[in-house]
Formats: sequence, C-alpha cells, structure tokens
Amino acid sequence: MSTSERCCFMVPLNIGCFVVGIVSCVLSIVMFSMSTLFFILESGVNKHELTVESVHFAKYLGLYLNSSSVHIILSITMIISLLWMKFSVLLILGILRNNANFVLSHFLFGIVINIISILSALLVLLQSLQSWKLSFVLFALSLLHIHFLVVIYTVYDLMNRGKDLRFHQQADDEDLLVECFDDNLDITYRK
Repeated sequence: MSTSERCCFMVPLNIGCFVVGIVSCVLSIVMFSMSTLFFILESGVNKHELTVESVHFAKYLGLYLNSSSVHIILSITMIISLLWMKFSVLLILGILRNNANFVLSHFLFGIVINIISILSALLVLLQSLQSWKLSFVLFALSLLHIHFLVVIYTVYDLMNRGKDLRFHQQADDEDLLVECFDDNLDITYRK
C-alpha cells in the first residue's frame, strides 16, 4: 500500500491524526453529555410530560418511537460515546508516544462505529421513509469518517515500518540534517 506523509490540506500525518483524536474526543464528550441529559429528562420526576416531550423530540428527527425505545437508544448511545472517548484518548497517546497498537485500537473501533452508523442509517430509513434526511446525514457522516480512518491506518502503517511520528522527533531529525550539511560545507571551504 502506498502511503503519503501528508493528509488533509497538506497537513503532516502526525498533526492530522492528533487533530482527529482531539476532535473525536470532544465529539464523544458532547455526545455523552447530550445523551445523558436526555436520559435524565426521560427518567424525570414528572414522567408523563417529559416522556411526551422526548418522544416529541424524536418526531423532529422524523422518527416515531415510544418512550422505551428512546430509553434504549439513549443507553446504547451513552455506552458508545464512553468507548469512543476512551479510544480517542488512546489515539492521542498513540501519536504522542509513537505506539502503533494504540493507533490500531482506534482504527478498529472506528470500523465498528462506521458499521453501526451505516446500519443505523438503514434502520432509520426502514422505520419511516419520511426520515430520509436523517438517514442521508448518517450515511454521509460515515463516508466522511472513512477518510479519517484511512489517515489513521496510514499512520499505523508508517509506525509499523519504523517511522517515528512523535512531534519532538521531527525537530531532532531536522537538526541532525542541518548539522550534516554544515559539516560538509566546512570541509569544502577548508580545501
């Protein structure tokens, strides 16, 4: 497989992968917070009014779900977001410590997330044809996520080949190259 040392918009791979890790960590925190908030509202004190509101919220998305279905979906979303948070931290640590296994674990979890996203897009479309917009958004997000998975796999592949992608290592390599060229220039001027 041919690999490149650059990713989106000519950003170096280690910086791009680090940014992917930070953004996915922030998104997982937001997803966990929102699903926890809706879960608490669903299980609130005034159960009849809040259940109608949360089901009404599902209707905005074009879904017609009862209260128990919303409860199950929110529970699964909280578990997935916690796992996503964990694997995002592993990706960040994998880049900082040049650990290919941490990067691979995020890549494999990303594949699982993509499969879940595509299946949920199909299930939303099967539930109601009126919710095709939500299904299209889920499918488009999974296609965008595939690009980031390719970047993460490229980083993993380069790490397995022995490339050190830590941030401080690149600066050290450039200093060594400059010293090598400076020594050669001094020798030619002495002759």
